[in-house]
Amino acid sequence: MTRTFTDKEIQVLKLTVSTIEEILRIKATYDIHRYIINKAERSYQDFEAELHVDYDITGTGVLATSVNIRTAQEEDDDKIVKTDLPLAPESISENIGSFPLEKATASYLFTILEVYGNSVVDIINPGSINKNKAWHEDVKGFADLRDSVQLDKACEAFGKHFAVPGNLVLDHAARRMVRLKKERNDFAHEGSGKVDVLSYLEDVVTVICQIAFMTTKEERLSVYPWEDYEGTFSPTSSY
Repeated sequence: MTRTFTDKEIQVLKLTVSTIEEILRIKATYDIHRYIINKAERSYQDFEAELHVDYDITGTGVLATSVNIRTAQEEDDDKIVKTDLPLAPESISENIGSFPLEKATASYLFTILEVYGNSVVDIINPGSINKNKAWHEDVKGFADLRDSVQLDKACEAFGKHFAVPGNLVLDHAARRMVRLKKERNDFAHEGSGKVDVLSYLEDVVTVICQIAFMTTKEERLSVYPWEDYEGTFSPTSSY
């Protein structure tokens, strides 16, 4: 059955597909970096030997005083952050896997979700979000969803800026949004918690699809930005 979409629905669906494509490519990029990091950790001696050729990684340090904190400019020799310093590869190989790649990836995915939701609101309900606020502002990461009253409030908050009543918001979508905010608060504001990137991505994509389904007449979204050798996603969504 062929559906006819309004101009606004088409805008939302185009945005949805492009956003999901971006997220899938980010997941691939994450996998690439995780693979490279794991390989370098396993073969750290090869990593060190490679760096000894041209010393591509240099040292960075901080030298701050009560004087240069007031006067230092980017172009001055008296900059607080000193770069391009001699650095022995053996002294940094232990840091190969220390970057918080999972938390950084999850934080970026949350930003994408926030921007997506705000953009959908701008299309279908412009002016609903106050300056410096976001579509999920009333979805509380600390909500106890074992309480049916708090679950109902989470659903209402989820649909608020999309002009969708809470009873049309799926419980599991609201639950996922609460979980996303709680996990983000844990690592972004509390500096604690671990992140499973795939699980976080699944929550983000599920929330995006819920927004798309409740703001358009679409009932199927299929996105895969690479060659679909098994035909799993055929036909992919296009608007």
